Amino acid sequence: MKTSLTEVCNQIKKGKYPEENIPKLFNYLANQYNTYARVNLVMHYETFYESYLEDHENWSEEAQDIVSKINRIIHDNLLLNNNAEKEKIIKEVDELRKEIMKRMNYLSIYLDIFQIYEYVFNRTEYRFKQDEIITVEDDDFARKILRYIFDTEDNVVINAKIMETIGQLPVRITKQRFFTILRESLQNYLGRERSTLNTFLYMLRTNAMLISEEGMKNDYPRLWEQKEALAALRYNEISEEKFLEAEKVLRQAAAFLNIESSVYYSLQEIINEVYAILLISTYAGIVETDTPVSEETIHTILGEINTAFLSEDKAELAKKLETKFEELEGIQENVVYTFIETDDVLNEVDKNYRKLTESLMIDPFLNVLLRTRQLLSDSLFIDLEEEAADSKVSESLIESEAEKIEEDMTALFASHDRMIARAVMANTLGNVPVFFKNRTEVMNYVRYSLEHCKDPYEKAACVEIINKLIIE
Repeated sequence: MKTSLTEVCNQIKKGKYPEENIPKLFNYLANQYNTYARVNLVMHYETFYESYLEDHENWSEEAQDIVSKINRIIHDNLLLNNNAEKEKIIKEVDELRKEIMKRMNYLSIYLDIFQIYEYVFNRTEYRFKQDEIITVEDDDFARKILRYIFDTEDNVVINAKIMETIGQLPVRITKQRFFTILRESLQNYLGRERSTLNTFLYMLRTNAMLISEEGMKNDYPRLWEQKEALAALRYNEISEEKFLEAEKVLRQAAAFLNIESSVYYSLQEIINEVYAILLISTYAGIVETDTPVSEETIHTILGEINTAFLSEDKAELAKKLETKFEELEGIQENVVYTFIETDDVLNEVDKNYRKLTESLMIDPFLNVLLRTRQLLSDSLFIDLEEEAADSKVSESLIESEAEKIEEDMTALFASHDRMIARAVMANTLGNVPVFFKNRTEVMNYVRYSLEHCKDPYEKAACVEIINKLIIE
């Protein structure tokens, strides 16, 4: 079948017999997408169940409610094949997916916010453990950092190390220089798709605590209260007692975020696969192709996990499933090769053969394939409704966005403690593209940061953290 698929793809690329080859391609892809989605689902479902057994008592009620809804959909629509109201179920799955994405977005924003406060706490704690401060010669430590950064010839690794290190060094550049760096980073997007700039701007804003969604407070009131409590502190004047109380708040928030975001990440994997199966199952199996795993194997595994979820026992999965899982080994890798082989061809059909697919009445089939491909892609949180933007980034757009972000950051700096402002700057600088032209500029920045940091507690934290990076 591999040769047949290759031949079909080649003929479509050459424009030969598209009325015959495009339906063949669609049928083959439907079977492959269906297989891939089902194998991935049982793999992720099993892993998720193990996590559920270990930690579900720490999951939020909202997360557990979504788990229950997904379990019901799997039971009724994938195991019992109750497809009488398939459109209604697909709509429900789509709404569940949007709910998961909304909550994951809130959690991601909170994660960025509390990361800022972790930076501040790391640089404050040495005030209360002065006997543990390790002093270093600035020039010697700067050279140590440079050796770490440039101990490889791989530019990708070098740039990653630069960004990682810059994000931990004391920030001693002026705000004017900081905003100049941001403006220069935006210039990288001149002439590119508008969506790429939007993604970068969103990252900058979340790193700088400039994003606050309307539902964050209502959906996660405890996190909101913790955030507000930490924002109100004056870290240069904080007492040890207040510091320890606030540190406890930070640790509680971080622990909850770690658990909750992990749950929603797994839920997104599962809902994407359930969604894909519901979409593609209508078309899968119309034409028989080589299927490397039996439906019975998938059904058995899925049924066992679903039954375990729905029971009150919270029992370990049966040992007999181990042999069933062995039957799935290598299938994902084989199907991924098919995705790579057919990706460009499916795009070409979408772009150049829409009139033909309409005349053959397989246009809905094409739309299902395109959406299923999105759901099974590595971009778990892709917006299925977002239309591809053709507009390019102009100089005037860059200037406008630069002014907005500078204005918003200036307001944030004015309303927050200086330690928080520096944390925001460090977090931002650690995520923008490398802005140095050569090694000398890197060395000068590192040395300047160390020499101009007169806060012994902040410098001690910097030394500790960067030493850990070097050791790792």
